[in-house]
Amino acid sequence: MTTMTVIGCGLIGGSMALSWKKAGIVDWVIAYGLNPERLEKAKDLQVADEVTTNIKEAVRKGDIVVVSVPVLAMPQVFEEVGKYLKEGAVVTDVGSTRTFVIRAALKGLGDKFRQYAPGHPIAGGELPGVEQASSDLFDKKVVISTPTEHMDKAVVDKLEDWWKKVGSVVQRMTPEQHDEIFASVSHLPHVLAYGLVDMITKESDPNAKLKMAGAGFRDFTRIAASSPVMWRDICLTNREALSKELTRYRKELESLQTYIDLGDGKAIEACFENAMRNRRGLVFPGK
Repeated sequence: MTTMTVIGCGLIGGSMALSWKKAGIVDWVIAYGLNPERLEKAKDLQVADEVTTNIKEAVRKGDIVVVSVPVLAMPQVFEEVGKYLKEGAVVTDVGSTRTFVIRAALKGLGDKFRQYAPGHPIAGGELPGVEQASSDLFDKKVVISTPTEHMDKAVVDKLEDWWKKVGSVVQRMTPEQHDEIFASVSHLPHVLAYGLVDMITKESDPNAKLKMAGAGFRDFTRIAASSPVMWRDICLTNREALSKELTRYRKELESLQTYIDLGDGKAIEACFENAMRNRRGLVFPGK
């Protein structure tokens, strides 16, 4: 019997439990966490077969250990995992930044780093929590594998194969490439959505605007309903790449404001035309 231990059984961790069990990769799921009520919810929803607040017990039993906590919590978690991980077990994580997390795994796991392989599933939803977990969440979705020279190729290959068995499309890149790319297409959009909603709600009468919000506002700000803790940690652990994207975006906004202030319709339309043409031509992964 193959046992998966999920450290942080929320949307992603819970969906891994459901999908990997459905695919026959694991037979038994142990959920570890600090909140007994949340753990019992995972068990009631049949996401986990067993729950515990004892990390030693959880890790020692795991053949596959999944670290699915906010990225700033990962260094401490990897230290605990390194103490109790059994020989032959595989440990992975689902963090949204790679350079920081891999360094944390290298330091925390020590000699057991050879049992680690990283993976970032490009899937999720705006609402957090195990209640949102789904066995189909990763079907046809991209999972980014970011192996480094210090990792065991056999363990990396094994993890990638498991992701393929749940219907995911695995792509490889370096940790640095990952963080640069996702600073632009994932981390920046979340910052912008949070910032816009925060700005409006700080006005004297925000409801006067919000009650008039249509589909455009709803679509643009949907991701601002995501976990603030998770996205705080992503911003802090990928701040160099994200800062570069914010600077570039600020320059774009400044240009647009200049065009608007000057009444330069031709320049505004040219910007919008370029954006429209490229946006309509996009084919998103998993679609």
